Amino acid sequence: MKNNSLKTPFKTRLKAILVETFTQVANYAIILLLSLLVGAVVIYLTGKDPIAAYQALWKGAFGNWYKVTDTLDRSTVLIFSGLAAAVAFRTSIFNLGLEGQLYIGAFAAALVGFTVKGLPAVVHIPLCLLAGALAGGIWSLPPILFKLKWKVPVMVPTLMLNYIGILFTSYLIAFPFKDPTAQMAGSPVLEATARLPKLIQGHTVNIGFPLALAAMFLVHWFMFRTKMGYELRMVGYNPDFAASTGLPVNRSALLAMMISGMLVGLGGSIVIMGFFGRFMGGFSVGYGWDGMMISLLAQNHPLGVLPASLFYAALANGALTMQSLTGVPQTVVDMVKGTIMFFVTVQVFSSAIRRRLSTWVSTSAE
Repeated sequence: MKNNSLKTPFKTRLKAILVETFTQVANYAIILLLSLLVGAVVIYLTGKDPIAAYQALWKGAFGNWYKVTDTLDRSTVLIFSGLAAAVAFRTSIFNLGLEGQLYIGAFAAALVGFTVKGLPAVVHIPLCLLAGALAGGIWSLPPILFKLKWKVPVMVPTLMLNYIGILFTSYLIAFPFKDPTAQMAGSPVLEATARLPKLIQGHTVNIGFPLALAAMFLVHWFMFRTKMGYELRMVGYNPDFAASTGLPVNRSALLAMMISGMLVGLGGSIVIMGFFGRFMGGFSVGYGWDGMMISLLAQNHPLGVLPASLFYAALANGALTMQSLTGVPQTVVDMVKGTIMFFVTVQVFSSAIRRRLSTWVSTSAE
């Protein structure tokens, strides 16, 4: 009797996990196929060959080892921005200021990188990363403080701080920190000790990628294995109920916003330290905005951010090759991404798939 009572809950939990796993796999497979079909129809209507276009897209993302590492490199900042959005969104903090926080964090890292001299790389690199993370986190605080003090919704202030952060850093590299030798507006070149070493010589990917993977597992552990992470998730589910049970709602909101800003600031720092070697105006092609989409695609789960980021990075890199080889504009890829986000947001297929799988499992058990 004792063994049966232990096995039954285990079997029930295992069935629930399998149903949910197959539901998500089937859901995203259907969404991807439909989105690619929409893109193929658009390509065909413009007089181009959809098959050739998608072959070029794949070639640009994974065509050879160099393309693969380039995709990994591009996914690094997307992982950080996706994690930043996931932490905030799971706590019901709609941080729309990731782009501005990314710029501020990147400039802070660059500032430490070109002003501090004489340090060994083992000290200089962590110092730059710490400066970028702290700057991104601090830049995210005013909106959440306004919310806690005067009940101001965070969406509009965080959105406006994007433009302030981007324009402020543009001013800094145009005047007080301008490098007169740079062909474009940019800061002085970082010290060699502040540059991130390459993971593979001759390729763009650097140690930022394993750092992003470490951050992903750390965020997952924090959110699902610690008391503070539990508090953040409970506040995200229902802030009023969390407050009535004595959970620290205000502290959780403040912590979630700070962590969010620090993560995306860290991502911006890695782009500057690993790729550009100096702060460049307009260096981001919407990494912060993509982070929000990646988080939604991952359903705000830290482990889901990795495949979503790799997918977005592959589309971005593949789109360049697709346009150069077939003449199909990169906007088609944006259309595919938009279609994917539409189906993910409206949850058209997941509930139907889950219901059918649950019915099938229940029938099989009988």
